Amino acid sequence: MENFQHKTEDKLIILYVLDKIKTGLTREQIAFIILQNLQTAYLDIQMYIDALIAEKMIWDHSGKLIISSKGSAMIAQLVDKIPAFTREMLSAFIAGNKQAIFKETRTDASYDEAGPGDFQVHLGLSENNLDLMQISVSCPNKEEALALCNAWKNNTQKIYAQIMSTLISG
Repeated sequence: MENFQHKTEDKLIILYVLDKIKTGLTREQIAFIILQNLQTAYLDIQMYIDALIAEKMIWDHSGKLIISSKGSAMIAQLVDKIPAFTREMLSAFIAGNKQAIFKETRTDASYDEAGPGDFQVHLGLSENNLDLMQISVSCPNKEEALALCNAWKNNTQKIYAQIMSTLISG
């Protein structure tokens, strides 16, 4: 029961953060805010975001997560389930760290024909011109190269999290 309450509280915290910042946030920005203030795992945050999208509490508009009217109603009704000190801490952090929260994240995906039947795909993720990840992959045809580029562009945060998790856990 305690684990269920913890998951519910974490989901409410995500809704609370999105409600405080009306313009929407990326997955990375939400994770940044929460990880700076609470002891929650990055992958858990991503799973909760996925669940909130599935429950239509938040909308994903081209990578920007925005609280839905259903999510706004939920947080208005259940905001007291988040401890007052947590709400105060998050509100103060958001107010004092807007520049850090809204830092620029860039996703790159391109390919070159290296030779007959050899396409080099270049995938990248950076924040404020600092490379977080650069990957080069060889593909046998243009269709696969395009598919890799599109998958990276559409699922960068999820793929990045999976790669990091795999590398860390072995």
